[in-house]
Amino acid sequence: MAKGPQGFIVLLPQAILEIPQDSYLSWITLFYALPKELVEKRKEYLELPRNVSQILNSDTYRKMIESDSFLELVWDCYAWSAWQCFQIPHKDGSYHKIPGDWSNYSGDFPLWRLSYEIIKHFRNKFETEMEWSFQRLFLMDKDDELPWLSYRQFSNLVGNLTEMIVKEQNWQPMIDEAWNARQPEDFNHGQNLQKRDFMRSWDHSRTAKNMSLDELGESGVPLNGDMLYDLPDPRASFETKVLSELQKQQFENTLSDKDRQILRMQYDGCTLKEIAKKTGFQSPSAVYKHIAHIAAQYDDFVGGEYSRYLDKHSK
Repeated sequence: MAKGPQGFIVLLPQAILEIPQDSYLSWITLFYALPKELVEKRKEYLELPRNVSQILNSDTYRKMIESDSFLELVWDCYAWSAWQCFQIPHKDGSYHKIPGDWSNYSGDFPLWRLSYEIIKHFRNKFETEMEWSFQRLFLMDKDDELPWLSYRQFSNLVGNLTEMIVKEQNWQPMIDEAWNARQPEDFNHGQNLQKRDFMRSWDHSRTAKNMSLDELGESGVPLNGDMLYDLPDPRASFETKVLSELQKQQFENTLSDKDRQILRMQYDGCTLKEIAKKTGFQSPSAVYKHIAHIAAQYDDFVGGEYSRYLDKHSK
């Protein structure tokens, strides 16, 4: 089989078939390597024949392949599986898997995006280095069926391919940088939660339970109903989770003298009542509302910082 400029070329006994790279059918090889446990996420696709000729000879099956559901199934399964195989740097210089559940990270996180970017490399490996190519699929006897891979076989396959591609594409330095420079938007917390965490970080919430640094850094623990994972320093999300000291200073420089005074007093452990008295606010609640306003400014600031980061590393 040859890979043409517009698609994949399959040589048949009496014809030449071109499968465009942007067609949904071009992902059928990856679909056939999925285990039943993952295909069950979309149970209707368990009914697809394990022979591509039978699919193409049926309008019903062709429509299933041409559906967005098919593409989402394939991409999500492979991206989720590749995510489990990425290796990120640890504080002691070793490497380990990304901590926490996939859903704890947002779609803006560079490593989340990379888990989808790697899929096209999987497809090329299937074509050039494996026996799951289009050529093999289309030369199968019409009564033959491809066997299902076990979940373990699939996991080993994706693990080996991910390791191979990361090395070939020299992605590890990029992965290291993306992990070490992660931002609030990299976590799937949402706007309101992010502001709440910002405010909690400055007042050092006295309702938070005691926890060891090792426990927080290694496995993640719940805090007020939220999960925190592998933070470089668990004192506060704004102070240490995402921003360097320089970035923190840059943000403070955008604030008025009074706003900087409020934040520093909060950080020093002053109560809202003490801050109100010192800064001229009528009540502690007025101070709290003002901090909420500063939190909105914080959202805008880190959002701009992160956009510049993506622009720099996506060129």
